[in-house]
Amino acid sequence: MTSSICSPSSRPTWKAIYYGALLTTILSGCAKMPFDPTPVVPANSTLPYSAKVKVSEIGTFEVEPGASMGTDPLLQSRVSRTASTLLSTNDPTDWERTTVKYLATRKTFQKVVQEGAADLDLTLRINMYVDPSVASDFSYIYLAVTDATLSDPRTGRSLMRYSGFGKTPGDKKDKAAMERAVHAAFRDLFSKMESDKRLLSL
Repeated sequence: MTSSICSPSSRPTWKAIYYGALLTTILSGCAKMPFDPTPVVPANSTLPYSAKVKVSEIGTFEVEPGASMGTDPLLQSRVSRTASTLLSTNDPTDWERTTVKYLATRKTFQKVVQEGAADLDLTLRINMYVDPSVASDFSYIYLAVTDATLSDPRTGRSLMRYSGFGKTPGDKKDKAAMERAVHAAFRDLFSKMESDKRLLSL
């Protein structure tokens, strides 16, 4: 007797199981992206290096009401408490994976990797701030601050440092507003790198 597993009539069932499992894996991976990395305008020029992405710090904080209207862009001195993330994950690995996809689309570097060798190490610290603003037509102001260090992977020596800032109004627990702030901070950060002519002579 022929096994039912090997019979032609059973093959579609096994294919369905396989593709269903594959789809579940893909969707679960997408669900852990902290922000959508795809709406990106490619850079006008690409830096002639490969880069390895590492995220060393992720934080979300509530600041004193109206703190975002002040002159301190980093806001550490105005933090009132640590807050829960509004985005889907605080896992640095998920942020690294998403940043690699963002940079691959933006084309800031010739090549971007999460693992393996590269010309430069790109280390990111990403902090998000929520301001229950008292001077805005919106309930809250969302800010993202990204600090980046480019270093030599052979020696660990720091070569360049940059900061990017993003600020978006929104409502309470407004995930979309926070995501827009992160995008704005990334645009600001990597635009500074792309336009820095000192990077061409490292």
